[in-house]
Amino acid sequence: MSHCAKCGTSIEGQEAYEFAGESLCEDCYLEQRVKPITCDPWAVYTARNTSGKARQLTDIQGRILKLLEEKGPLPAPEICRQLNISEPQFENNFATLRHMELARGFKDGDKVCYTLF
Repeated sequence: MSHCAKCGTSIEGQEAYEFAGESLCEDCYLEQRVKPITCDPWAVYTARNTSGKARQLTDIQGRILKLLEEKGPLPAPEICRQLNISEPQFENNFATLRHMELARGFKDGDKVCYTLF
């Protein structure tokens, strides 16, 4: 039995995935391989053309929007701290919010902040 190089969870031989020379569990492997792209014109186009339908947000997406509405603009580490979520969770959920043009990122000096669209 080995351990995931990212999260440290125990993994059995058949459940280990190799990525960049590291042995990862399935969740960490997928986090590395399947990252949503924030600036994806096709995703924005698709979201716009389905906007007539009721939008369904996940709990985390709703919490991100509420936090940005109440206290934004904020940098990612602060959003993650206040919502008690990981940076990958934030990145994945923010990409969806960006595609729906509900939230956006911008440079504030040398850091990236996030706010409502």
